[in-house]
Amino acid sequence: MDAIVLAGGFARRMGELVRHTPKQLLPVAGEPLLAHVLHSLEAVAPDRVLLAVNAAFASQFDAFIASYDGPLQLELAVEQAQSEGEKPGALGALGQLVAEYRLPGPLFIVGGDNLFDFDLARMASLHESTGDDVIGLYDVGDTGLAQLYGIATLEDGIIVDFVEKPAEPRSTLAATACWLLSPGGVRALATYLAAGGERDALGHFLPWRIGRATVRGIAYTGTWFDIGDHESYAAACAHFG
Repeated sequence: MDAIVLAGGFARRMGELVRHTPKQLLPVAGEPLLAHVLHSLEAVAPDRVLLAVNAAFASQFDAFIASYDGPLQLELAVEQAQSEGEKPGALGALGQLVAEYRLPGPLFIVGGDNLFDFDLARMASLHESTGDDVIGLYDVGDTGLAQLYGIATLEDGIIVDFVEKPAEPRSTLAATACWLLSPGGVRALATYLAAGGERDALGHFLPWRIGRATVRGIAYTGTWFDIGDHESYAAACAHFG
């Protein structure tokens, strides 16, 4: 199994914090945010971890890899974007990586700006026993908060509905940026993009996929921060610090 850490965004909502440093390398509890994400991936033991980054910050990620002393095999995958307007979108970038590196799947995908204490080995085990795609979910516990996320409806462990930022959420289970795509899921992503599917947020692919295949979800409890602004970054630092 290969893994991809998505770290190619420019985090415009974080302003001066990321003028000279990519969001994924900002410190949390004495370590870069990315280091925490990699610690979580160790439970999956992927053969290789591709760090998907933009060209503007590639040298800083290269320095991170040079200083990394963990057990994972890291490799830099640089998209040639120097600004947000040049980016192909999260799904578009993912599709390009899959094609360029000829990744057959299974493929573990995680957002480099998600900070959590999930046991990702549960997702790997569920995929191994079923062969299906698996999405990590988190119960935000409030319908008001649920309106801010992509929300899944889970029945007997299978995602039967998914709506991005619903006005009237059917559940409070938010999709995190922890995905495990089966080989079929990897092929389906290429099909989706070739057919002109939305190339931005990961959540656009999910409703298309669940209409064509079984996609399972694991509802995690514990801690999850989707760091996208000053407030969420400060809250993560306070929690883990």
